[in-house]
Amino acid sequence: MKEQKNNNMRIKVLSVLIAVLIWLLVANINDPVRKEKFTGIPVTIINENALTDLGYAYEVVEGDQVSITVEGKNSIVGNMSATDFQAVADFSKLSEGDAVPIDVTAKKYANQLEITLGNVNTMKIKKDQVISVSVPVNIVLDGEVAAGYAVGSTTGTPNLVKVTGPENLLSQAKEIRAEVDIDGVTHDVTTATEPILYDKEGKEIKSSQINMDTSLIEVSVAVWKTKMVGIKLQSQGTPAAGYEMPSFDYEPKQVEVAAPDDVLEDLSVIDLGTVSVQGLKENYEKDLNLNEDLLPEGVILVDDDAEDVKIKATIEKRVSRKLTFTSDAIRIQGIGKRKVTFDRANKYVIKIDGAESRIKNLKIADFSPWIDISDLEAGEHTVRIHVLDVNGATVSSTVQIKLTIS
Repeated sequence: MKEQKNNNMRIKVLSVLIAVLIWLLVANINDPVRKEKFTGIPVTIINENALTDLGYAYEVVEGDQVSITVEGKNSIVGNMSATDFQAVADFSKLSEGDAVPIDVTAKKYANQLEITLGNVNTMKIKKDQVISVSVPVNIVLDGEVAAGYAVGSTTGTPNLVKVTGPENLLSQAKEIRAEVDIDGVTHDVTTATEPILYDKEGKEIKSSQINMDTSLIEVSVAVWKTKMVGIKLQSQGTPAAGYEMPSFDYEPKQVEVAAPDDVLEDLSVIDLGTVSVQGLKENYEKDLNLNEDLLPEGVILVDDDAEDVKIKATIEKRVSRKLTFTSDAIRIQGIGKRKVTFDRANKYVIKIDGAESRIKNLKIADFSPWIDISDLEAGEHTVRIHVLDVNGATVSSTVQIKLTIS
């Protein structure tokens, strides 16, 4: 009887084992084990202070991302992605070779999975000294103010920012930009903006290891109305003896400026004073830069390309010419019904002086020679020939003529 009971027990145990084996067999057939590769898993750094407390910064050379192979049930692995895993580099385990082991765990089903790291299984870093530098703030304006307005001035507070971080990054730092949108505005702008660090090549410097002593730059932008105003400039003195200045000119004659309302309202001309041509024997050219203390206080140019006033004084030798003419060219005033007979029909001459460029093309008609006999009685008379004034020419000698009035 006892032996029969033992046999029954053996049969039951064997049945259970067979059932388990059958279940495992079925399970493996229906939910087999599979391997899957996951890439691009970011590595999180912990215990960073183990390095930074020693005055070091660092740059990750290799191992900021890892690839893994995961082995487990198809029902589990087949529904997983790279985001289901966490990769960690513990800086408290930093080796003398500046390498940190990477540990990867599954966020779920950890005890049902086998994880194998790929070729990269350590994070390699490059240590660097931590330094602090003062970097100037540059206000960057985005857009254009409305037509008829201009940016008068910009201020940023603070104008210097203390930046702390890796030496290899900060040694290239050039400026901190504070960007402000002014597109279409017609009024002053006051705002706070985030400071952004840039290097000498104009590229943004980004690093979690860089710290600034301020998180905001307070920016003020003054927006002023604009106005066209004239430029006044005169010559002073005379060229050397025997020389003349046929022309004195400058450009531009007017410029567009901006200023606060109270200054702009009273401004109509910018007086640049005088330019001396005293004693000159040759042409004179000079550029006056309006931005070099020549503008009234509080006034700015809208267009910096118009900052130069170009001056040119033409200096030439003084020359003489003789203009010959006959009595036919002489106008007679006050003749009435009387008759005038000139004592001779030969030619008359006047002498003119001036700069060659001014007098070389002048004709006697330009001077319109004339005589006035309004107060003369009939008979013989000697009268002086009058001529008109012609700009740039001096009549150095005229003639007297004899005539008979009848």
